[in-house]
Amino acid sequence: MTESGVENVPRAGAAPEASRADVPPAVADGAMLVVRGLTRTYGKVRAVDDLSFTMPPGEVWGFIGPNGAGKTTTMRIAATLDLPDSGDVWVDGVSALVEPREVRRRVGFMADQFAAYPNLTVQPYLEFFARAYGLRGRARRMAVDAVTEFCGLREFLNRPTTGLSKGMGQRLHLAKTLLHDPKLLILDEPTAGLDPRARIEFRTLVRELAAAGKSVLISSHILSELEEACDGVLVIERGRLVVDGNLDTVSGTLLGHCTVRLRALA
Repeated sequence: MTESGVENVPRAGAAPEASRADVPPAVADGAMLVVRGLTRTYGKVRAVDDLSFTMPPGEVWGFIGPNGAGKTTTMRIAATLDLPDSGDVWVDGVSALVEPREVRRRVGFMADQFAAYPNLTVQPYLEFFARAYGLRGRARRMAVDAVTEFCGLREFLNRPTTGLSKGMGQRLHLAKTLLHDPKLLILDEPTAGLDPRARIEFRTLVRELAAAGKSVLISSHILSELEEACDGVLVIERGRLVVDGNLDTVSGTLLGHCTVRLRALA
């Protein structure tokens, strides 16, 4: 795989010290994503609070929690776009703090907002990001062609990015994320604001990516929205892990804490 040219990613402050001696056993066991003791504060707000979890390779995991639970902060740290106050993240055995450039070659991060470029059509949009990832010549053309075909963008190549529907815009956003063939996809609420059909189509693309060997961490604040797409689920609230595991285990645990009160009107 051609190395990414995206080197100067904004970083928040100096990186905490990270020791290879502190690498968790799950990293050596081949886990795709390992988060250990992750803490991140913004002023007096603790967005992520000593968060730890492990995600196996080749699976789709839902990252569930209400708005403000710490999902985006965790994802940004895993994608090397932010730094924790403490803790570390390993992607495919590589520390995000010790070797961030190597992590960027392995991760495709799709933010929750698609940034359309005015006066730019789909084809040059993808060409631009392919060059930013360090792809040149035939490799760039093949990558753009592959993501265009996979995301169903062939007939939209000459369409302005600002003229795409919400659903097609998300497909273009995903295509851009796939250009450098990452092992781990981190998708921050990619189906938010989509109509029911577009949500189903996007979930189908996610399952196809998993079938092709990709690992996918996809966030939402609604568990039922991801049930059909996920192999496992992580639920967080106020920056802390509530429960993780397969859907049956998680659903049973959450339902066990629910209290429903009904009052009949006379």
